[in-house]
Amino acid sequence: MTIVEVAEFFGESLDAIEEFMLAQDEDSAARRSDMLEREIVHLIERLGHYPKIGRRAEFYALTSAASQAWLEQVKQLAVQAGLPEFREYVLSSFLILYACSTTRVMLLSIRHEREAKYGPDAD
Repeated sequence: MTIVEVAEFFGESLDAIEEFMLAQDEDSAARRSDMLEREIVHLIERLGHYPKIGRRAEFYALTSAASQAWLEQVKQLAVQAGLPEFREYVLSSFLILYACSTTRVMLLSIRHEREAKYGPDAD
């Protein structure tokens, strides 16, 4: 079974989504947040068995200097961890970016499908 880890930035991205949910609709935020977290747990279980379940990630939309710097940091983190391949998985209305090998997966970031890009401020 493949080891699945969660990068610090993934947690920060998830926190930002949960804050947005709260600002958007305070009454349903907790329910939607819980549902998203359950879906992430289920994805982690699936990635443990099928690490390449997601599609190959494309980074051509990252054009700003901040996004390019973020991407370089993410790539360095993945290379240091021995995770050469970037993939993304569609989870309801969210995209999850992860790096993987045949033995390890690291969740890197999560964003809503309507956000343009991964990275700082999602340009």
